[in-house]
Amino acid sequence: MGSWRWAAIAVLVAALGSAAGAATDPEADLRRAFSAFIKAQELRIDAVPDLYPGGYARISIYARQADLGGMIVDEAWFRLVGASLDPEALGKGELRVLDLRDRAMYIKASIKNLEAYFQQGNPVRDIRLRSDGQYIYAEGTVPLAGVMARVRLKGFFAVGGTKDVYFYIDDLKINGLPILYPLLRKWEQDINPVFTQALWPITFAIRSLRMTTEAFIVSSLANANAPCLFCTGGESPVVAP
Repeated sequence: MGSWRWAAIAVLVAALGSAAGAATDPEADLRRAFSAFIKAQELRIDAVPDLYPGGYARISIYARQADLGGMIVDEAWFRLVGASLDPEALGKGELRVLDLRDRAMYIKASIKNLEAYFQQGNPVRDIRLRSDGQYIYAEGTVPLAGVMARVRLKGFFAVGGTKDVYFYIDDLKINGLPILYPLLRKWEQDINPVFTQALWPITFAIRSLRMTTEAFIVSSLANANAPCLFCTGGESPVVAP
């Protein structure tokens, strides 16, 4: 075989090797894209690709101890069905949704993590939270006129079919004295929404909220007490595959 043929084969092998090296890993790209806005200690992604680039019949995501816009949640489940993602953006680790047939979300945050969230940038110190399954009760101290004053608060979380969660104060006392209504409303405006998807590349309608004595749960399920079948891999998932 002539030397020119060996040279041609060498060039072809090099080109194939270069192409293989440049090929993207769809699973790794998907993980990078979701990790950009779901920063979690543990992130698991189960995806069923479709027949075209960027297409997925289903994407299921589980996150543990996840930072979702400043609030640390214990667990979060997301499910996308019939997703068409921009393959070029995905190759850069960016999530850009072109089309989506259905989506679902289920998030659970413990009272302990809510406590840590409310301590961020808050003048109230030593915050302690508890829940009776309907209201949140908070106690702490706040510097007032050079002395530490005792604060007691009663409030509740609410959603209105939007993509945000709000916290409203039912009662607030400092050293046993009630705070004036205008001051309560001003404080609510400063902290709300306590959970928002404003910076997420894909958003989910929040249709229900449920409090227990141990956790705060928001989801796209219409019934707050319905089991999250897509979280546990039930036979009849909330979102059909």
